[in-house]
Amino acid sequence: MNRKPLTLLILFLFFASMVAAQTIRMDSLSLKAYSHIMALRFEKAQKLLLQESNQFPDNVYVEYLKNSQLFLACFISEDKNRFNLANEGFDDRYDKITGLNNDNPYKQYLLSNMNLQWALLRIRFGQYFTAALEINRAYRQLTTNKKRFPHFIPNQLSLGILHVILGLVPDQYQWMLHLVSMEGNVEQGKKEIYSVLDAGLQNRDLAYLVPEALFYLGFIELNLSPDAHNLERLMTHLDARSQQNLLLSFLKLDILMHHHQNEAALAFIKTIPRSKAYFPFYYLDYLKGDCLLRKLNPRAMDSYLYFLHHFKGNNYRKDAWLKCGWAALLEGDTLQYFQYLDSIRVDGAETVGADKAAQLAAERKTVPNLQLLKARLLYDGGYFIEAKKILGQSDANLSKTDERLEWAYRSGRIEQAIHHLPEAKKFYTQCLSLGKNSPRYFAANAALQMGQIYENQDSLAAAEQYYTICLELNFKEYRNSIRGKAKEALFRIQHKIDD
Repeated sequence: MNRKPLTLLILFLFFASMVAAQTIRMDSLSLKAYSHIMALRFEKAQKLLLQESNQFPDNVYVEYLKNSQLFLACFISEDKNRFNLANEGFDDRYDKITGLNNDNPYKQYLLSNMNLQWALLRIRFGQYFTAALEINRAYRQLTTNKKRFPHFIPNQLSLGILHVILGLVPDQYQWMLHLVSMEGNVEQGKKEIYSVLDAGLQNRDLAYLVPEALFYLGFIELNLSPDAHNLERLMTHLDARSQQNLLLSFLKLDILMHHHQNEAALAFIKTIPRSKAYFPFYYLDYLKGDCLLRKLNPRAMDSYLYFLHHFKGNNYRKDAWLKCGWAALLEGDTLQYFQYLDSIRVDGAETVGADKAAQLAAERKTVPNLQLLKARLLYDGGYFIEAKKILGQSDANLSKTDERLEWAYRSGRIEQAIHHLPEAKKFYTQCLSLGKNSPRYFAANAALQMGQIYENQDSLAAAEQYYTICLELNFKEYRNSIRGKAKEALFRIQHKIDD
């Protein structure tokens, strides 16, 4: 008797029963593990996930949480070897979740999140084609899930993130979105994520989504919106939740630094948890270097070098070398400055705007005007009066066109920061006149800032004019960042005009 067909049938029935048994349990153990993952306490999360797996081996939410932890570890560390190891087990984790019943709204939600997470990692490591396929797959899964389960709140979080990403796709790649019928914009995504935040604040069963929603909204408001009111609202929630949460602490620090609150940032850095209980986050050392440099403290070099020694990724390395050079210039060491420029040429990547700008600085092989550099750093730290004083002292000594252009730009930034808006407009207009044909970023960002001033004054036609000017200028430094903000601002302005 041939027992092979019978054996195969038994194996098939066994496998089918295992698939049918897959379920989602949002119990206390798994939600605690999720909380630890979002706080970057991975070892504690792993112990809880193991405990959950032993008690409830059919709970595939564990597989999703494992994937989320691996995603954060790879994204923060930018360690290619870590990513390759995590990628080997992706299909197994993904397949287990596909065993969920199609009537379960979590099925497509979790699968789409995993696709989106891996797409972001692939972009991080330069695997753009596969990333595009995964983003497309996530989009289909989420939109289908929304149609089937329109009141399923978690879906809004992922859909919001995806719509923000689609809204930031550079102009030259928009044809790809039309080709695969994907559409979305930042404002749409923001509304969806805010709806999740509000639901989580009001409903205890959805409270676990609040930290994640806060994290995404913080970066969206920080980098894409001139509305300070929304950031203040988010900071209130961050103040209550960032303690013992390394990810939210990082966000709070970044917000303080972007809003020129350097003294508060330096004080807050001392409170950020960095024990062995947390995943190593060396980018915080880079940010500490920024805080010290903004006080013109050459000890900033120590923090940058620590970051460069320990961080295994490629992003912000060139910028860190450049800032080591600036710290050397503060001590009058021009020779060491040029040595650090040499390091820029051989280390790191040119993916983010700061690294591209650092590479251009290395190629120019020039020493920046020290007074303008000090004014820039002091402005970034919120020391506006000191920065303005330095600019006043350096005005008469600027002979190069680039230096006069930068002087006008930095003067405008300082006047805007201290709410002297007529003076800021005057300097920005001067900057636009001097820099309209310059490859530097000064004129483009001056146009962007003019647009934001007029938008905040409800002069929408003028705001639209300057945002358009920003997009028309041809410049190299920080190009994607500045153009992305202008593009989103025009979309926002058009909706305000239509309303």
